[in-house]
Amino acid sequence: MCAAAATLLDAAGVGVSLGASSDLAASGLQTVCTTEGARTGEALQFDLGEGPSYTAHRTGWPVQAPDLERDGTWPAFSAAAAGVGVRAVFAFPLRSGSVGLGAFTLYQRVAGDLTAEQYADAVVFSRFALNLFTSLQAGRPADELDAVFTDSLSNSVEVHQATGVVSVQLAIPVAAALAVLRAHAFTEGSSLAEVAAQVIEHRLQLDPLPD
Repeated sequence: MCAAAATLLDAAGVGVSLGASSDLAASGLQTVCTTEGARTGEALQFDLGEGPSYTAHRTGWPVQAPDLERDGTWPAFSAAAAGVGVRAVFAFPLRSGSVGLGAFTLYQRVAGDLTAEQYADAVVFSRFALNLFTSLQAGRPADELDAVFTDSLSNSVEVHQATGVVSVQLAIPVAAALAVLRAHAFTEGSSLAEVAAQVIEHRLQLDPLPD
C-alpha cells in the first residue's frame, strides 16, 4: 500500500503510523509500514515526539508543511528533517468519528504544495489504510492484536522497556520518563532506540530534566 501510494502520489516516501490514543506523551506514534524514502522522517518524528503526523493524529485534521525550512511549528523536527533532505511533509489522520488511530504521511525532498489531485488521492489512501487496519482487528478481543501490528511494533519494545526503567529509577510518570529519554537522545545526537538499548543494558543512567 505504501509503495503504491508513493508511486501514485509522486512522493519521495510514504509512512503509516499508529497511536493508542490522542495523548501520545507516554507512547508516541509507532510506524507499521513505510517506504525507504520515509524511514528517516518517521524515525525522527518518533525520536522527537513531534511533527506533522503527531499533529494530524492529535487534531484529527490533515496537516500540510510544504516547506519545513520556513515552518516553525515543530522546531526540533523541522530542523532535523531539513538536515537530512526532507523538505515537505503532508500528514492525514486515520480517524473514525472521535477515534484516532494514527496517520498516513507523505515525505518530499523538494518544497511545494500538493496538487488538488494529490491531496484528494492522499485522503483516499488514508481512508483505505484506516479500513484495512480496522478490518484486521474486527472480531478480535481488545487485548489481541493482529500479527501485522505486533511484528511491525517489535522495534519499539526496547523503548517502552527503557521508559519503564527510567520511570522507576527516577520515580516519575511514564510520560516524563519518555521525555527524559528523548531529551538525552536529542542532546547526544543519538536515536531513541540507541539510548533505550543503553538504559536496558545498564550502560546509561539518566538524570531528571531540570524544572
